[in-house]
Amino acid sequence: MIRTRILLLSLAVLAAYCKPPEPVKLRVNLAKGDTYRQTVTTEQRIVQQLPMPGDGGTRQVQKSTTSISYTIECLEADEEGTVVKLTYDRIKVEKEQSTESGGSESSGPSKESVYDSEKDKEPTDPEAIAYSVMIGNGFSVKLSPQAEVLDMIGVEEFLDRVYSGLDIPDTVEGRQVRKMLKEQFGAQTMKHMLARSYLPYPEKEVGEGDSWNKTFDLGGAGFPLKVDNTYTVEDLDSEEATLRTDGEISSIKGQTLKIMTMEFGYDIAGKQSGEQVVDLKRGIVVRSEITQKMDGEMSILAAPQMAQEMKIPLEMETKVTLETH
Repeated sequence: MIRTRILLLSLAVLAAYCKPPEPVKLRVNLAKGDTYRQTVTTEQRIVQQLPMPGDGGTRQVQKSTTSISYTIECLEADEEGTVVKLTYDRIKVEKEQSTESGGSESSGPSKESVYDSEKDKEPTDPEAIAYSVMIGNGFSVKLSPQAEVLDMIGVEEFLDRVYSGLDIPDTVEGRQVRKMLKEQFGAQTMKHMLARSYLPYPEKEVGEGDSWNKTFDLGGAGFPLKVDNTYTVEDLDSEEATLRTDGEISSIKGQTLKIMTMEFGYDIAGKQSGEQVVDLKRGIVVRSEITQKMDGEMSILAAPQMAQEMKIPLEMETKVTLETH
């Protein structure tokens, strides 16, 4: 009898440990003064088939790795939302470009460039100069309790500071370049970039196995694409929630990308998947890895001295990781 009771007690204790965790309400829960550092690394490979008369075309391969580290400090927090300040600490960019002509496996000379803000204090390349001006500067972001970006404070001043470092002349061409930069790398683009650090939380509580959906329209950020994401809670404990992300990527019909005197159209489709870990106490993503694969065609719709539309097949693979230090 005693052994039976001990066995029943052991089974009861085991059942308590095996009980699924209670559902949680995912919310941003930072307190004023909270500070943490994150690094977002983007590895990308783009392959384009450039049409060339008589040789079967040229295959151009572009590889890049961009690592951006920044500090987040919570300035305000109440029931309506949270205001955080983002300051850039380090930017490292590595690029490589090579070509293959006429279907040959032999490659032409590759072009390589490397910039590291911790080592290159006086860069001369315009892109590197822009990165160098970002270091030590930043802007503030207001987040809803569900991690939606409500407002971006000081981003225009931040971007003006970056543009001023490029020493763009006050000419007709220079003003066109400034206009292009503001359109392609303005507040909406920055908002899109921040979406990598903050995923949208659902209104209701979620437990293991629960899912919710969110569509991101990147047209406002200058990219004629949309992403339909599904988030699923894979694992849940008292400290962290592990989420599975699966997404469908597609072109937005009727939208194009304009860069100065050129206009581009896209017919692209693909998928993305990965895992994100949320710190339940602070309500922030602390680890993430997302992989994207897309292919299709890019069309050059308009360009100086171009008589007709040009279609360029392309493939793109991207991996984005986030780490919190």
